[in-house]
Amino acid sequence: MLTVGLIARLFDITPKTLRHYDAIGLFKPVRIGEDNLYRLYSPDQLPELRRIVFLRSMGLGIEAIQVLKRNGTLGDADKIRLLLQQRADGIQSEIAAQQKQLAAIHRMVEYMTFNGGIPMEPRMVENDSFTVVGMEWNSKTSEGDIPGMWQRFMPREHEITGKLNPTVTYGICQSGDNDGFTYVAGFETNGESIPEGMTKVTAPAQRYAVFTHKGNIEQLGVTYELIYSKWLPFHGLEPIKGIDFERYDERFIGPEDERSEMDIYIPVA
Repeated sequence: MLTVGLIARLFDITPKTLRHYDAIGLFKPVRIGEDNLYRLYSPDQLPELRRIVFLRSMGLGIEAIQVLKRNGTLGDADKIRLLLQQRADGIQSEIAAQQKQLAAIHRMVEYMTFNGGIPMEPRMVENDSFTVVGMEWNSKTSEGDIPGMWQRFMPREHEITGKLNPTVTYGICQSGDNDGFTYVAGFETNGESIPEGMTKVTAPAQRYAVFTHKGNIEQLGVTYELIYSKWLPFHGLEPIKGIDFERYDERFIGPEDERSEMDIYIPVA
């Protein structure tokens, strides 16, 4: 017969763990000494304990192992393989979540160190008036969000005629009353033809500070925050109420591509 101490040493677990397994009926001794109440185990039980210890080391919960025990499938290779595959899938999901969290931490570190201590240098441009035809999203009345509106707009791009530059798209943002705003995704046109369900907006001639966002669209909000909270004040620029816009050209590879670049035009005095 094997004692608790010996088995704990063989499997590199604690006697407390063995006593817990006994209490919950997961792994019970074959006999308890009459005089000293020592738990005693048979060598034949060792393979079962080995499976239990292995499954626990793989992160499988006690309840799942107890179900295997009750069903007599603790030694069923197919059942164990299925559970391990499910656990592997869970680990992959955890890794993906942690990688996303790690990337967010790196971005926050970059943000907190103010982009390496060097503020972004804007280009100053005097832009002529231009008209964009496209699909509109309103912060107060429209459903969904701006990325969803872009997804609905892209299959209908071909309906817009008279594009002045078919390789460039715009995201036009215009503030309204009571803190609302509208956003129009579209192309610069002569404004003579407006497809059903779309609208047109004309940006006036204006002086703009132009900043370049690099990376995926998910981080666009951080760039905007830096523009208004850091970079504009650093350069002594005062934003004014008006139309600001995003300009997407051949440098924009895709919304999730870290190599993408697009320009942000902020109206300034």
